[in-house]
Amino acid sequence: MLKKAEIDELEVALNWPENAAEFRLWFGEKVRYGSSADAIWQQIKADERGTFTFYHEEELIGFAQAYEKIEKGIHIACLIVSPKVRGKGLGRAFVKALMENAWTHKQADFITLNVYPENLPARALYKSLGFCEIGENQGMVAMRIEKE
Repeated sequence: MLKKAEIDELEVALNWPENAAEFRLWFGEKVRYGSSADAIWQQIKADERGTFTFYHEEELIGFAQAYEKIEKGIHIACLIVSPKVRGKGLGRAFVKALMENAWTHKQADFITLNVYPENLPARALYKSLGFCEIGENQGMVAMRIEKE
């Protein structure tokens, strides 16, 4: 179940990365590992952008943002799934829920996201959902899917 995120849920999700390298895969280079939930919430503009959590059987298993970054496009960012459920298809369900939500915006003609080249499981997941790699964006692989 997809729902609007609250700061206490970000606090929970901040416990998922085991180290700075894992944290970087989630937030990129701009957010400092070890920052407080309040500081990160402000930095990612969580109150202004579509910021979501995903629950499975009443347990928080995902955190992400999906917001209009460019005209007619929804951008998915800051996506993380709890390590307890990785490899069980719930990350796929989360991304599909984010996509379904994005397509409800009448102005949305496409969805974009960026992923680090070394994050092969995420790249494979996005490709399997129909995203195409369209280039590079600040050292990340830019991906995009068009509305059918």
